[in-house]
Amino acid sequence: MFNTNIARTVAATLCTIVVSATCVLGAVGPAIATNATPIAVHTAIVA
Repeated sequence: MFNTNIARTVAATLCTIVVSATCVLGAVGPAIATNATPIAVHTAIVA
């Protein structure tokens, strides 16, 4: 598909950047969400 080493290097670099950006956005995106509901609600301890 690619005839030169330069083209292979560019393709590999672009692929690495896209995959890394996808991983970072997948991890950071949910943390930035403003309308997220809390997982646990504080409740009073009943004796």
